[in-house]
Amino acid sequence: MTKDFQPISAVLSKILEELNLSAWVGSPGSRNAPLMEAFSSLECPNAVILDERSAGYFALGVSIKSQMPVALVSTSGTAALNYAPAVAEAFYQRIPLLVITADRPKKLIDNGHGQSVRQEKIYEGHIRASALLDPEISIQENIDRVTQALYHLKNGPVHINVPIKEPLYGKPIFNENISIKLDKILEPGSNDNFFFPDWLGAAKYPLLIIGQWNPLWGEINHLVEKIKSKGWLVTGEHLSQLSSTAVINLDNGWRSLDDIVLDAVVTIGGAWVSKKSKFRLKGVRHMHIGPSSPHPDMFGNLKYVLESSYKDGLESLIKHTPVIDKTWTNKWVSKNVSKTEKWSDLWVHEAISNFGLNNWDIHWANSSSVRYGIHTWAAGGWANNEKHYSNRGTSGIDGCTSTAVGSAWISNKRTILITGDLAFFYDSNAFLNREVPEGFKVVVINNRGGDIFRRLPMAGDSELYDTHYLWKHNHSVKKLVSYAGLEYFYAASIDDWENVWLDFIESRKSSVLEVFTDSNINDRMWNDRFQQ
Repeated sequence: MTKDFQPISAVLSKILEELNLSAWVGSPGSRNAPLMEAFSSLECPNAVILDERSAGYFALGVSIKSQMPVALVSTSGTAALNYAPAVAEAFYQRIPLLVITADRPKKLIDNGHGQSVRQEKIYEGHIRASALLDPEISIQENIDRVTQALYHLKNGPVHINVPIKEPLYGKPIFNENISIKLDKILEPGSNDNFFFPDWLGAAKYPLLIIGQWNPLWGEINHLVEKIKSKGWLVTGEHLSQLSSTAVINLDNGWRSLDDIVLDAVVTIGGAWVSKKSKFRLKGVRHMHIGPSSPHPDMFGNLKYVLESSYKDGLESLIKHTPVIDKTWTNKWVSKNVSKTEKWSDLWVHEAISNFGLNNWDIHWANSSSVRYGIHTWAAGGWANNEKHYSNRGTSGIDGCTSTAVGSAWISNKRTILITGDLAFFYDSNAFLNREVPEGFKVVVINNRGGDIFRRLPMAGDSELYDTHYLWKHNHSVKKLVSYAGLEYFYAASIDDWENVWLDFIESRKSSVLEVFTDSNINDRMWNDRFQQ
């Protein structure tokens, strides 16, 4: 072995030491062996996960929970392609995911060599920056490429592609003394030049929408109270990390504002679930606060963007907005919620929300689950100090379980995932690893298909409804759970639930509770959830 063996891999390890990773996550391979060897000396935790798609979401969960960078390390070829869904989610959630893909030397691409694809722009459109390394140029030039790309990591994923020559096995060594400085690389930018729009200052009926909020962005309850005291109506959802007594859920009270024409709306934070409200606010003058593009024009009338950290931007808004008559906000009257008596998806969600999972992390799979979470939160559930998470960047079902596992792994907090049957099946490889934390909990609502499509207008009129939209099935998750080595419980009635819930939630083992419900009853309970 020469005195310099795989020097790029060795230098990358030194850069990652300076970056202060919360963890690095790799998947088995040969082309990435020098990277794995080099990174094994890092002091942060690491996990090796077989399925790259699951590994990508696992790393996403780690970074969401820690709010620190996580490095992903894959071998070449289609392995790298499997990170793409998690990369897209990280892009829209602005999560600092550092994707490092091993590659074959450029001259081997398109020439019949195994696991060789065109990797240079593999995530184009969904990354903040990239560094295409080159073993034919100097180490300093490669370092410069990496460090320049890393300055964009605070706003989302960055891709480093590393062509690696053989031989692949052995500990990377680089003997030259290289100075690497990454000071302040992850500090959020600030904007002191806030221009307060005239139309916003003149608004008499302004609305602030707080979208998905990562708890590590800071506590904002006091800021919410300040802007409410200035006459603003403030709305949120369970993912906003706010109490339903402090803010309102728009979906539950539109009828009470029929005589009010909202004249300004400001959005802040991540994605916002409510589809009905997006439609009702169409055309309202809109300001968005966020650290980087894209800035969503969800009402078709985006007038102004304040590029700032979320919390700083909210403080600037409060500082500049005038005090207006706030009596109009008292017209908001939420609908009265009916008590659900019949076994159904809604009954199960209400039972969980009212149990009191004090100081737990609650992860919501996309589709129906996250929407039930909004309703139970707005109805007064989740009144303790739980934190709510969901992959609302792209809103896919593909990595919900893996994200929750990664979050629980890095935090050691009691964590429960509430998911549907299709999302659970789709991401079942989340359990094909050694990193599932003890006591991790999953509730799988099995209504034998994608029930959310039952609530889309006209969907049921199609001949493809059952087979192509709902994907109706007769499968249980029991065998999958057994294969993964997890504890299994099930409930198909209120009596079953009352017999197993405490055993399930108090067990020290990682456990899955499968709940069987009837879709027709689910529809009736959902439609009757409010008092007439």
